[in-house]
Amino acid sequence: MKMLRCLPAVFLWCSPVLAADAPAAEKVEPGGYPGKYMLLEASSRDRQSLSTPVASYVDGEGREVALIGAIHVAEAAYYARLNKLFSGYDVVLFEMIGGEGLQREQELRGKLDRSKPLGGLTLEEAREWNRIVEWRRKSAEEEKSFLLGLLGSAYQKLSDAVGLQTQYQGIDYSAPRFVHADMTLEEFRLAQARRGESFAGLMFKSFLSSLVEKPGAYQPNQFGMMLDLLSRNKKGLKNELMRIFANAPDDLENTVILEGRNAKCMEVFDLWGGGDVRKIGIFYGAAHLPGLHRELVKRGYRLRDVQWLPAWSTREEAAGEPVRS
Repeated sequence: MKMLRCLPAVFLWCSPVLAADAPAAEKVEPGGYPGKYMLLEASSRDRQSLSTPVASYVDGEGREVALIGAIHVAEAAYYARLNKLFSGYDVVLFEMIGGEGLQREQELRGKLDRSKPLGGLTLEEAREWNRIVEWRRKSAEEEKSFLLGLLGSAYQKLSDAVGLQTQYQGIDYSAPRFVHADMTLEEFRLAQARRGESFAGLMFKSFLSSLVEKPGAYQPNQFGMMLDLLSRNKKGLKNELMRIFANAPDDLENTVILEGRNAKCMEVFDLWGGGDVRKIGIFYGAAHLPGLHRELVKRGYRLRDVQWLPAWSTREEAAGEPVRS
């Protein structure tokens, strides 16, 4: 039963569902942002919604930036709203370790027509597509214990278990405004090696932490989760997972997964943050947002407002709700 408590950890390390208390020096907005970056609302234990923030910032010259928190498994309607939201930005910086070729991959995938010679692609496009497919195959083989293998499979299994969709399925990364703002796989490996950090080590640390009963901490209903899994009670499982995600501890301080990738994101942001680009969206796992908030403040941006976008819900009326102030 203890293993069930570790179930969310796979999704928390590279996803947005950590919820920590805000540092005393931070300005805390309604909903607890930026220290708290998941909003759990419940009219009862069986009617809940879990939301991510869309935090808007502005600097003295009128340039606008939005930190758009991501959750990597969510309802299809959530990703549809995000795709619509992205159209309002000149540039959208996005996270994905090893995702530097994702935009072109999705662009070519959209052109594919298997009924035509070369899949409907030009000869050069077909060669490029074959290179992408081969790179994906090799990466999956090399990284079976890492993000492209373990997490991709875990996200899919979670989405299937609770009737949700993965971020990769829901987000249109082919839009020209999308710019990769994360580490390459090689950069990530080297950064972890320099720190003596590993994904397996972080997972083991989280597992050991889960074995310790912490006073005042949320205690998951492990037996109930097991019954929900066995009976395929998706609503019950969603409700318990929302409570776990909203109360999960922050185990990522001083890690490459969090802070190293934040630094890479801001490196790319600094290349785009001036000149003719007036409105930038930063689409990153919401666990990254407190650190990115601090970096924007250092660069002269001030927080203007925070809205919350429902990602998971067992409240029927929440499915059609707009973004709330």
